[in-house]
Amino acid sequence: MRNRLLLGFILFAFIAMALLVIPVGLTLDARDNASTLNALKRDTSALATLLASDIGHNHLAQAVHLASTYARTTGRQVLVVDANSTLIASKSIQAADDALAQIVKGVGTTQISGVIARTPTEGPQYYVAMRLSPLAHSTKLVAPVVLVVTYPVTIVTRAIRSDWRNLGLYGALMLVIAFVLGLLFSNSLTRPLRRISVSVEQIGGGQLDVRAPVDDGPPELRRLAETINSTSTRLINLLEAQRTFVEDASHQLRTPLTALQLHVENLQHGGHVPRPDEFNAVISELGRMNNLVESLLVLARNESRSPILEVVDLATLASERVEYWKPFAEEHDLSLVAVTPNQAPVLAITGVLEQILDNLMENAFDATPTHGQIRVVVSNDGDSTVELHVIDNGPGMQPDERQLATRRFWRGRDNTSEGSGLGLAIVDQLVRLSGGSIELRAAEGHGLDATVVLKKA
Repeated sequence: MRNRLLLGFILFAFIAMALLVIPVGLTLDARDNASTLNALKRDTSALATLLASDIGHNHLAQAVHLASTYARTTGRQVLVVDANSTLIASKSIQAADDALAQIVKGVGTTQISGVIARTPTEGPQYYVAMRLSPLAHSTKLVAPVVLVVTYPVTIVTRAIRSDWRNLGLYGALMLVIAFVLGLLFSNSLTRPLRRISVSVEQIGGGQLDVRAPVDDGPPELRRLAETINSTSTRLINLLEAQRTFVEDASHQLRTPLTALQLHVENLQHGGHVPRPDEFNAVISELGRMNNLVESLLVLARNESRSPILEVVDLATLASERVEYWKPFAEEHDLSLVAVTPNQAPVLAITGVLEQILDNLMENAFDATPTHGQIRVVVSNDGDSTVELHVIDNGPGMQPDERQLATRRFWRGRDNTSEGSGLGLAIVDQLVRLSGGSIELRAAEGHGLDATVVLKKA
């Protein structure tokens, strides 16, 4: 990936550089050609004025000296001819050259210019040709008198090549800089990707405590690392839940399975046909095992849930559950009372509060003696939380027991019920999934106050 990023960056820089350098080079090429020819035109016009004055007054020697000095100092060549002969000619320019002869013949009343592709004595030449002004004082010349000034194209070509070479060096320097920047840029992207890849490989190899780095790279890669970490944590939690389920199930099922095996063996070797009532112990153990497995499955399913919190009216829900449980309470000579405000919106997982209330009230029913009272109270006096209290007037718990009661399979010292010891563990788990907390408190007088604290919607 890094090589592709680097190649793409350099290719982009190369194209951008080419789009910049080539037009600049062509512009410089055209500018050098145009400026050379324009300078040649200006010099030719000035030289024509001076030569016309000297030749017109029959000062040919002075005109020759002027032309020679000009040619020597500027590198340009000068030719002056009339209709019959050559008056002035630099050493490397001859009127006999066919190209120059055609130019001399073609000169009209205006200045002409261009490029001679090639002459017998020189390579390509810029040229400017024009007629000298009327030579009134000269009686030796046959009009028209023509001035031709040439300049080698190769000199300008060398300058143009130098410009192109400089542009090429500039472009090469820019490509080197682009390569360095591309290398840094690609490394800044691929380095965090490599670190994330290494972390994923380590996690896949069993190093479950490894996490992808979230402090390196652009925001998109940091979010990717956070997503990988959250997914990894989720998978680890699922694996831990599976391991815990297997351990708890194997540990807790061992005793009832052993008891069930003993009962069946006794029935098998009793020497008589078992009576129906002799199967009661077997049925009881099977029921206990079924409840235990169901509770473990509930815990395992809850561990794998993705908590999606919604707004639930806890006051309405508490009133509905109390009405649902009232017939059961009356059957067992218990008083069940709900104390709720008009509304108490909280954030919770859909369907979870019903399970929490049912489990807490079931525990309260088990703990409350005949003619006792159970109160379900909803309080939304907090600034950001709502409290649910399920209060019984049973024997209560000691402080150390209240600390341990939400652990899996914990049962109190005086607990004689046939429960699995998972009810409060399930409640604690469901409350935490909803972003809340549970606390077991001592009720006023005696009994237990199971308090659930949830976030206010």
